[in-house]
Amino acid sequence: MAPELLAGAILPRWWNVSPLELHAIALYQRSGEELLIASATDEPLRSKVVNILSDRLFAQRLRKVETDLRASRISEVLPQMMPADTFYLAAEFQRKYPQQPGDWGTAYQELQELCRQHPEQVNWKRLSHDFGTPHPGLAQNYGLELLNIEPMPAFSGSSSRFLPESWDSPNLYWARLADEGGYEPVLLNHLVPELTRIMVEKIFATDLEDWPALLRAMRETGADLREGRLTSPPKISEVQP
Repeated sequence: MAPELLAGAILPRWWNVSPLELHAIALYQRSGEELLIASATDEPLRSKVVNILSDRLFAQRLRKVETDLRASRISEVLPQMMPADTFYLAAEFQRKYPQQPGDWGTAYQELQELCRQHPEQVNWKRLSHDFGTPHPGLAQNYGLELLNIEPMPAFSGSSSRFLPESWDSPNLYWARLADEGGYEPVLLNHLVPELTRIMVEKIFATDLEDWPALLRAMRETGADLREGRLTSPPKISEVQP
C-alpha cells in the first residue's frame, strides 16, 4: 500500500497550478460538507445528496450516513467523510443541479461564482489532471486523474494496490490545507510528498478491512500541520520583503 500512496504524492507536479485552482479544491470540499449539513434538515436536498453519494459509498456505509443525516447527527457524519467524497458530492451536485441556488452555505456560493468567472481553471477535467494520481492497476495507465469509484476492498498479493489506487483523498486534502494555510501552489511540490510520508508512518490498521485507518492517519497529519507541530516551508508572504 505504501508505495502506491507515495507514488501518488510524488508523480504529480504543481508548478503550473494557479491559486484559483488551489482555492477551488478547498471550496469543493467545504461545499460538500455544507451540503451534508444542510441535508440534515432538508428532505428533498437529502434525497439528492444520498443519491449522489450512492456512487461513492458502500451500501452499508451509505445507509449509516443517511440514517445519521435523518437524525441530524452531523457530528458523526463529517469526520467519516473522505475529502474525495465531499469533493465529488459538490462537483456532481453542481453538474446535476446547476440552477439550484446554494443558499445553504457561503463556500458553495463562492464556488458557483468562481465557476462562472473562471470555468477554464476550475472545471473537473483540469482539476482531475492537476490533483489526481496515477492508477496503473485500475486504469491501466499512469495518467493523472481522479477516479469516481467506491473504495476498493482489501486484497492480498499484487491486487493489494487497488485499495490505495482507489483512494484519491490525500492530494485533495493537502491542497485544502495549503489553501487555508496561505501557501502558494508551488509549495505543494514540497508539502505533498512530506505530508504523505508522515501519514504513511501514522497508519495503524486493526485488520485488512480497516480502510478508515488511512483517513485517521491523514487527519492526524493535517492536525499536526495546522497546529504547527510539523516543519513546513515558509509561506510566500513570510519571505517577501
